[in-house]
Amino acid sequence: MAAENHFEHLDPALDRPELAGIGISGNVGVGLFVMSGALITTAGSIGGPLSYVVAGGTAACVLYTLTEMVACRPCTGSLIDLPHHFLDPACGFAVAASYSLANVFSMATLTAYSAELTALLKDKPERHSTKVEVGINVALVALTAFSHCLGVQVIMVYKLSLFVLVCILMVIINVGGGGPRQGSFHGNYTSYALTPGFKPAGFQIMPEAYLQSSSVPDTQFGIPGPGGRLFAFLSVIPHTNTFQGTGLTASSRTASTFAMFSCMGGEMVAMTAGEARNPWKDVPVVMSFVYLVPLTLYPFILMSGAANVNYADPNLPKIWAAGSGTMSLSPFVAALQSSSLHAISKALDLFFIISAYTAANTGLYVSSRSVFVLSQKYMPRKIANVFGKTNNGHTPLAAIALCSVFGFISLAGLSKYAYSQPRQTLSLFFTGSVACVYICECATFLRFKAGLERLEKRGILSRNDPLYISRMFKSRWQPIPAYIGIVGCSFVAVWSGIPPLYILWAKGGLTSTSNLKSNVALACDVLGAYSGPLLFATFYLSYKYISPRSFRVELCDLTPSDYIPENLASASGYVTTAPSPPGAPDPAALPRAVELEVKHCSFASPDVEAGQERHAGVEVMELTPDQLDEIEEKEAIAEQRIRIVNVLKKRPKRMERPLWRELWSCLVKDNVPSQEAEERT
Repeated sequence: MAAENHFEHLDPALDRPELAGIGISGNVGVGLFVMSGALITTAGSIGGPLSYVVAGGTAACVLYTLTEMVACRPCTGSLIDLPHHFLDPACGFAVAASYSLANVFSMATLTAYSAELTALLKDKPERHSTKVEVGINVALVALTAFSHCLGVQVIMVYKLSLFVLVCILMVIINVGGGGPRQGSFHGNYTSYALTPGFKPAGFQIMPEAYLQSSSVPDTQFGIPGPGGRLFAFLSVIPHTNTFQGTGLTASSRTASTFAMFSCMGGEMVAMTAGEARNPWKDVPVVMSFVYLVPLTLYPFILMSGAANVNYADPNLPKIWAAGSGTMSLSPFVAALQSSSLHAISKALDLFFIISAYTAANTGLYVSSRSVFVLSQKYMPRKIANVFGKTNNGHTPLAAIALCSVFGFISLAGLSKYAYSQPRQTLSLFFTGSVACVYICECATFLRFKAGLERLEKRGILSRNDPLYISRMFKSRWQPIPAYIGIVGCSFVAVWSGIPPLYILWAKGGLTSTSNLKSNVALACDVLGAYSGPLLFATFYLSYKYISPRSFRVELCDLTPSDYIPENLASASGYVTTAPSPPGAPDPAALPRAVELEVKHCSFASPDVEAGQERHAGVEVMELTPDQLDEIEEKEAIAEQRIRIVNVLKKRPKRMERPLWRELWSCLVKDNVPSQEAEERT
């Protein structure tokens, strides 16, 4: 029996900057700053930034779609609650299980990358010994778990400042402020915008006379011309839509994911929405701020770095190359080291390590919330009483401890013979899993919108009413953004495994393959790419058809209370014995939505008294049973409309100030007291 109703809850203690910090910190790890060089080596100085445009646009469409639903039900674990409530409980279970695993694996992998990056701080950068790296990993995992038990929050100001610093440095170098460029790969660093084709082993020289898929050594293996450029560009988009990085040594340059985890992360705000002090007002603004940052800044930042490096630079990571065992560099660090500003590169490496670690920290924060909600909604009572419980400070210590244990997966692949492949496979698993979660959320919105349209036809609730727009959030141009999210994320889930499959197929016809990844490593890439969607489907089918069986939510079962809950307690399923305020309507006593279809009527201006006056002069005995039923149905609809108006009028307006002021409040805390927080107290 699932423990869906519960007493445990998390404290509403997060202000707008803290919510934004969770989203930005989860967005920005090592992908943009360190491993974005793999995008440049594969697609070129223009192709890499363009991949961020496509990936960021896809992620923005998903988060823009998600924002409207979260504005309706901003409870802890909204990412799970929404498909559970509007689509199918089996979908909610699949999202909860997949998202929990994806984030604990991302936390482990980011921790491993943070430990590896510390090797770049040495005078002669080379990978740590196994014992040293094990010690660093254990220390980082322990520090992460300890900080969360104390309730430490990570804000985004540091990473936004790092954006500015990196851009300034790259502009200085590009205009000649760093002196003459050094090295054979920097004389023509701005001459080639796109690669000559698709070359898995990486480009060693700028012009490629020819590339072939068979009967040539791997140094000449690839797809030439426009077809190769398109294949390369399509190959980096799923990786841009995913996790933060590949292996940091050239010997572990695997076909992993590198950066749309840089574009993903806004959904973390949805997972923690119930912990906001003023969720009705803050959550929509923060989610908009979080997805606008990668959409606008990431392409520009990578462009600034790509203008200063050559895509054939051997210091940059190659996706499918076997490598030589040397440390790969960030494109920004590679640009600095070729100039007179090379002394700054060590400091920049340190900043990138902090960025990676804080992203891992946020991954643990979000995964613990996901496990907390998973336990309460879907697990038996015995499990819910352990991992769905909080301490006196309303911190889910058991869920944090469980997720922290997975952090030691960061120790996998430390052997020099492992090529970091276990972690690459896990990062690819993250890609596919989160892509499936995004698809599910967009599909949920289509159901969410269909239910609203049904209520609008019956004159109960309308997305177009000013009260809905000002107190909640309306994502415009729908359902186009939802369809873009479904198509884009489906492409990510499918295409991620295509390049390694193609390389595996072609390797048998090459005369040499020593410069390419091994067959085992490529097979692990394919496994990682498709294990996420496969496991998501397994979770869904097992919950739907085994135990407990779930059924799709029917549109006729969606009532106004599902869209406009009285409070967060009712939306989250908390059991409370506190009495209702005097005169407040009892949600349980409200009649269910009736099936009578009426003409469109704005729910913001009901007039029950007018209806009563129309029937004041009519004797009840003169009405037929059908007429009496119709009158009762109309009065029930009017009663529901009155309840909706009363609830929404108590909520604060979402955008009372200019847009720039609302966005600025994501960085600086407002001192204005929260009306919603006072009412909840």
